[in-house]
Amino acid sequence: MREIAGIGIPDSRLAVAALDLVKIESHASIYKHVLRTFVFGGLAARAERIGFDEELFFLGAALHDLGLTERFGAPAGRFEVVGADAAEKFLLGKGVAAERSAVVWEAIALHTSNGIALRRAPEVVLVHIGASIDVMGLGLEKLPPTMVAQTIEALPRDNFKKVFVDALFSRVQKDPPSVALTWMSEAARRHVHGFECPDFIDLVSAANFSE
Repeated sequence: MREIAGIGIPDSRLAVAALDLVKIESHASIYKHVLRTFVFGGLAARAERIGFDEELFFLGAALHDLGLTERFGAPAGRFEVVGADAAEKFLLGKGVAAERSAVVWEAIALHTSNGIALRRAPEVVLVHIGASIDVMGLGLEKLPPTMVAQTIEALPRDNFKKVFVDALFSRVQKDPPSVALTWMSEAARRHVHGFECPDFIDLVSAANFSE
């Protein structure tokens, strides 16, 4: 089993198949991001003494951005849920039990849901934590600097910030309604030319009641 910063990368047949799928369908920078998500989440689990199912956590981390790929991102809806559906279908097709596939679905669907993911199963918690560390640096200071450096050396960021933001905005342009009332709508208003979307106050004000 390969190790990065002391975290073993699962090499079961299912884990390898999931990672191969991501490597084929994702941008190379996002492929490295999902692996860093697993490593950072694993380091956080070690620091906080969180017990978890290693394979389920790995599958959730590896597959959590399928909704940003060309192949799996076609259906309308939030990219997190679209990706969760694709991951669940993939796992069920590999013979994974429905209850285990459901944990991975939830880990992916909730990985951007701050304040919700942390109240769910450990694997859901760790995908959220790992992704938050790698995307926004939230909690990075809690990890050993040497372990972070080893992770980045093994899995270089390769202009990840731009690649990731471009992938998000590509998703917005394909399916603008999917970002209404989500964290992505604020970013889209600022950075996607011509993007218009009502916010929560707009919708409350427009509700068809006489008051």
